[in-house]
Amino acid sequence: MLMWSSVAASGFGDRMIQLAAEPMLGVYEPGASAAAIQAGVAFFFFLPYLLLTLVGGWLADRLPRKWIMLACDEGRAAVLMLAFVMAAKMTTAQAIPAEYHWRVYLIMAATGCFAAIFNPARTAALPQLVPVRDLQPANAVLAAITIVASLIGYKIGGHIVEDVSVQRGVLVGALCYGISGLFFAFLKPVSHAARRPAARDPITRQLVQAFTYIRRHAAVRNLVVLDVLFWTGSWIVAAAIAALARTHYDLPTWEYLSSKTTMMALVGTGILASSLTMLLVRTRRESGLVAMLALLGAGAAMLLLAVCRDYAAGLILAQAIGFMGGLFLINVDTLTQSLTPDGIRGRVFGLRSMLNTLATVIINFIIWRLPQSQADRLMIPALAVTAALLAAVGIWGVCSMLMRGPMDRPGLNVMWHVIRLYCLVWHRLEWRGAHEVPARGPVILAANHTTGLDPMLIQASQPRLVRWVMLRKYQYRLLNFAWRRIAPIAVDQNGRDTTQIRQVIAALREDAVVGIFPEGGLQREHRNLQPFA
Repeated sequence: MLMWSSVAASGFGDRMIQLAAEPMLGVYEPGASAAAIQAGVAFFFFLPYLLLTLVGGWLADRLPRKWIMLACDEGRAAVLMLAFVMAAKMTTAQAIPAEYHWRVYLIMAATGCFAAIFNPARTAALPQLVPVRDLQPANAVLAAITIVASLIGYKIGGHIVEDVSVQRGVLVGALCYGISGLFFAFLKPVSHAARRPAARDPITRQLVQAFTYIRRHAAVRNLVVLDVLFWTGSWIVAAAIAALARTHYDLPTWEYLSSKTTMMALVGTGILASSLTMLLVRTRRESGLVAMLALLGAGAAMLLLAVCRDYAAGLILAQAIGFMGGLFLINVDTLTQSLTPDGIRGRVFGLRSMLNTLATVIINFIIWRLPQSQADRLMIPALAVTAALLAAVGIWGVCSMLMRGPMDRPGLNVMWHVIRLYCLVWHRLEWRGAHEVPARGPVILAANHTTGLDPMLIQASQPRLVRWVMLRKYQYRLLNFAWRRIAPIAVDQNGRDTTQIRQVIAALREDAVVGIFPEGGLQREHRNLQPFA
């Protein structure tokens, strides 16, 4: 709760300084490019990440993470107080002289320095606060709290900056950072003695260790690459939304900030909805497949946003992008946290953040340096190209994940993944002791039988194909395509034919897993085992 409360206050502060910076840089002046100004703010904010995320990851593995987060938020509060002085007596319609724009960029860079150190510590600290089995819902709640704070920040912050003054907006942001930092002092994370690397190891060696870990572990490496790709696309979406609000929908110029914040707020509500969905669903065992499906959906929604010129439809699509994006981020973070050991987790997330930042800085620098007359216009085709790329990666990921698996045939792997996802999401399947089933060799699985779903539930928990002993009368022709793949052993109830027994013995000699319900039928009245039939 302390972590969530702090993140909420910090997220509100982030929105305030970003909204205040745009009027200070002249976004309301005739001929100004909304996309270029927003990209310039993001460029200078993320530029320090290129170096300091590595330092932040190293510190997160050496020092108590809660004190790192406290110091970073209080540092951001101090920086924003300087911006408060700079914005004295400034109204929204005004902009500071062009020769002093470097001061705004310097404020953004200083704020980014503290954020770069803060983020690896926060991500690495979460597994110290909740059990591994609860990482996915914890990430979902964290995302939901962040988005709620951002939504409030966009709407209230936009009102403060637009209708009151830029200076008041900056002051509110500084107070939020100051409050959020204090919350971290009361955190009580679980301490892992093995977390800290040897003191004699120099920082360069420790960072090389993290790089080597990512390079040698394909699953973590792929997650890092996907995360970088997604965040690259997200910044193009952010710049495109600014351009859409300014030029694409033919809205009045003075409504730019309110229309942009409304669209961004709906992106946030989409992420909030995805967070609540993941809280209810909890599909950690199939997080990879869910992430790739979400990436495909996000790409499709972005492509529609690029070609749609209706503002109301654009709002709906923005919300869809947020929903799919939230699903993707929650599942990727959960997988990365689950797969990475605690002793190196901070540095791994630091390196991931650095790579994200490198892409972010490059994208925003390019947009920032585009000619003011062309930047907004060029963002629409850029959004379409990015959408097509993300959708293509999503299609490739879904197909490859569905066909890959423990079975010896792609068709069986597709069925296995679909069954697992259905049982995990709809029936909230949980299992314990699955490791006791041998990974190879002949196995007989004898189970009680209380529902027709039992074969699916057991198969979902088993990475090996289960050949079920079942009554021939239940092999309906409509499901012949399934029977040909799972090869059940059909039996009759006459009790005179021993062919079926020989089939079971032959399957076991081929090292198969044979599933059987010894009770001989469904048990509907009592939970005690009936006599074997």
